[in-house]
Amino acid sequence: MWYMAVLVRGAHVRGVLDDERLGDMLYCLVEATDAEGAHERALALGKDASDTYEDEDGTSVTLAFLGLADLTEIAADTLAHGVEVYSQLIPRSPAEMVVEKEELTVFEVDEDEDGDDEEDDAEHSA
Repeated sequence: MWYMAVLVRGAHVRGVLDDERLGDMLYCLVEATDAEGAHERALALGKDASDTYEDEDGTSVTLAFLGLADLTEIAADTLAHGVEVYSQLIPRSPAEMVVEKEELTVFEVDEDEDGDDEEDDAEHSA
C-alpha cells in the first residue's frame, strides 16, 4: 500500500529552532503494509531529511525534521498520471489559492550564484 507523508522541517541555528526563519513541508510517498508501518517509515524518512545551507549573512542553517503534519493512505491501486495522491480541505476563499502559471514553482526563475537568471544563461549558451 502507498501512503503520503507530510514532513515538517524547521530552521535550526546552532542547534536551536528559530521560529523566525522559514520552515518547509515535504510531501513523500511511503510504501508500507499498514498504517503503523507507514508511520514508522515516515518518521525514518523525516530523521534522514536534514539539509544545511548558508543564508545571505553567512549563518549556517539546518532544516531539520520536527514531525508529521499528515499521513494518509493513497486509495489508488496504482500510481499513474492524474492519480490523486493528496488532498486538503480549504476552510474559505479557495480562489485565493490559485496562482498564475509564472508563479508555479516549476516555472519560477532561479538565480544562479552570480545573480544571473538561469534562463538568461541558457539563452546565451545556445
